[in-house]
Amino acid sequence: MCGPRFAGGRLSQQRDPPRMRSVRSLIAAFALLVAAKAAVAMPHFLAKQTDQSLSFTVTRNGGAIGYHNFVFRPRKGGVEVRVEADIRVSFLLIPFFVFEQQGVEIWESGRLVSMDYVTNDDGARHSVKAERAGSRLRVSVDGKPPTTHPEMLPGSLWYPPSPDTTMMLDPGDGSPTPLKVQALGEDTISVRGKPTRATRWLWDDGLRRELWYDADQTLVQVWIRGDDGSDIYYVLR
Repeated sequence: MCGPRFAGGRLSQQRDPPRMRSVRSLIAAFALLVAAKAAVAMPHFLAKQTDQSLSFTVTRNGGAIGYHNFVFRPRKGGVEVRVEADIRVSFLLIPFFVFEQQGVEIWESGRLVSMDYVTNDDGARHSVKAERAGSRLRVSVDGKPPTTHPEMLPGSLWYPPSPDTTMMLDPGDGSPTPLKVQALGEDTISVRGKPTRATRWLWDDGLRRELWYDADQTLVQVWIRGDDGSDIYYVLR
């Protein structure tokens, strides 16, 4: 990009030649494409403009080990999402795995505006703050100076994914993470005791997750294969 330059002893602005203007137009178009891919289709229940919640019991091999909750609060032009999780795996009453997380996300028109998370991932503790700046995302981890990344979505799971998604921002440690997203077809599953038709999606960022969203784009079930081969499910209450 050409910037100001000295000409004849005075500061003047050089105009971009036609080819440079063409390149800049392509860059601007690419930025809009990235921003479009970083937008999501919101669950239909958010149209009610009242506080809504999704509360999941987390189970391991059929036994409850904690919870993961989402509270949605309408705000002008968008929604505030509050996230809270507390998951503990114990043996003989002694915890050998703990995951705690609290977070707040602000969304407008299907795009992330900002987020603020505090996480304890089995002793690895992080504070992650992010805010959108144009078509970029400024991310600060543990109070350090922010770094700038292309706009991307947080890996908070509650929204239905897009097959175009290839990166996500890990809310647990603030790292941009390659992500594979794939539709796996439709299933009929039990949700709150009722047979429910849902679309199953793969989210794979190194940890394989399968997520089910119903016809209203609402997250209704999650499955994760534990490192020890255990089956971990999020069961909607």
